[in-house]
Amino acid sequence: MKKKLILLGIMLGMFFSAGAVSADDYPNIASKYDVNNMSQYSDSDLDQYVTMKNFYVQGISYDKHHHERIVFTNTPQSKDYYFTVLQGNKHHKRLAVGDSVTIKGSVGPRQTLEKTQANKFFSKSLIGKNMIFVLTDSYK
Repeated sequence: MKKKLILLGIMLGMFFSAGAVSADDYPNIASKYDVNNMSQYSDSDLDQYVTMKNFYVQGISYDKHHHERIVFTNTPQSKDYYFTVLQGNKHHKRLAVGDSVTIKGSVGPRQTLEKTQANKFFSKSLIGKNMIFVLTDSYK
């Protein structure tokens, strides 16, 4: 519980300290990071608003509020995983594993995908993987 509160505090701090960014101002993630080697960056380096174009959905689960929780990568074979929760009326597209998705939001700290009720639909191969959290503003 304490870890989750710390993670929530970090995420809220990133959100409020980053300031207002319009959707048109989100640079491509490749201009900020080497997406083929994300392990070289510390969590403190991961605080940018970016657009992640044509990333691939690797897994989908749903929480009790029916929000989509997705794991995605920059290529179908990549081992650099990202995790986000899609919620609200701004998300209209229903996703499937293998779909290409473009996400606009801020990349945040890493977290381990834990085996929980909300994550029960993810492949067992994804449970326990270290992933970069993304606070999604929009996707298509």
